[in-house]
Amino acid sequence: MARVVRTGTNSGRATVDVVSNDGTAKQKGDYTFVVGRIVFEAGETQKDVPLLINEDAYAEGNETFTITLSGPTGGATLGAVSTATVQITDDASEPSTNPIDDSRTFVCTHYHDFLYRQADATGENFWTNQIEECGNDSTCRQIKRVNVSTAFFLSIEFQNTGYFVIRAHKAAFGAAKSTPRYTDFLRDLREVSEGVIVGQGNWQARLETNRQKYLEDFVTRTEFTSQYPPAMTGAEFVDKLFANAGTTPTAAERNAAIAAFGSGDTAGRTAALKSVADSDSVFTALYNPSFVLMQYFGYLRRNPDDAPEPGLNFGGYDFWLAKLNQFSEPGENVRDETVAVRRVRRAEMVRAFIESIEYRQRFQGAPGGNQSGNEPEAFLPRTTDPARKETWRDELARAAPFMFDPVFRRFWLPN
Repeated sequence: MARVVRTGTNSGRATVDVVSNDGTAKQKGDYTFVVGRIVFEAGETQKDVPLLINEDAYAEGNETFTITLSGPTGGATLGAVSTATVQITDDASEPSTNPIDDSRTFVCTHYHDFLYRQADATGENFWTNQIEECGNDSTCRQIKRVNVSTAFFLSIEFQNTGYFVIRAHKAAFGAAKSTPRYTDFLRDLREVSEGVIVGQGNWQARLETNRQKYLEDFVTRTEFTSQYPPAMTGAEFVDKLFANAGTTPTAAERNAAIAAFGSGDTAGRTAALKSVADSDSVFTALYNPSFVLMQYFGYLRRNPDDAPEPGLNFGGYDFWLAKLNQFSEPGENVRDETVAVRRVRRAEMVRAFIESIEYRQRFQGAPGGNQSGNEPEAFLPRTTDPARKETWRDELARAAPFMFDPVFRRFWLPN
């Protein structure tokens, strides 16, 4: 935990941005990337920034990364110390097995990757026991690991934090594959999820307050106001949001959002964007693209077009979206967790990602060490079931035939 202290006058609101930078420690595996805006309301003098450290099996010695403050607002200035170095002390010895194969480590890492927080003991124990009740039954453990991993995306907490952030971005700026970017997503996820642990305390009120403040900030950002100028009418504002999300609303959804817009002040714009982002039409239309995008953000800790996939024009993302769409049935209500689980199971996406080379190399086995993940076929999900390997390759060949050109094939599929 890093503590940021505000001194001097504290009668007004002030903010400061925070970001981490890799040193010898890497955000992909050693720690969870830190990015966000720290908000000091009137009277607040200190804020804690969680630093989430991951377990791995790389013998690296002690490693470091830095935390930097910048861009103070509200009349604030940076103090003498605006950058801190964080040291991660390496274990005295490392296991020969991949830490992610340990159920508790697997679960704890999911809290970091999907909920952007440290696991609470109750939740960590519950999800760990879901896997451990299988004992030594490897088939059972494989199924339960997939179920547990899927549960994090489908959880109330993620649906109202991470998925809410993705819906807001896509409704505001368009449903392109590149919206939002990894760092933008994490920045906003931190703001929405701060202090929220579902089932503890008055979490519903805290979540709603976070979402409200987040959207109030969101609609005043320059990138938003440049596309939604003050002169827009409620109908223009709302219609553009639904169009950007790639869906046609019901009359009731459109009317509700226009009514929420009111006079078009910050409060009205906030309410209208929230109405659109939470509508059934937008929730359903963006579900599959957001699920696929989150596989990259959560498991692989990168954008879909980052290394090792630059220049592939989102080939991997397109493959998985097509696969998930293929296994989606018309009229499915993905707000129903049972329905959503069945869709994901049919597509077998989660299993593919948690068994992929790239995911596993975050914690052990990268040729260059230290979560380099630079093996040429790193992004290609693998399965431990030999009977399924050719099916996977055949499906990929149909989805992205350019990857099976002889020149590409010897780099991507050397076996």
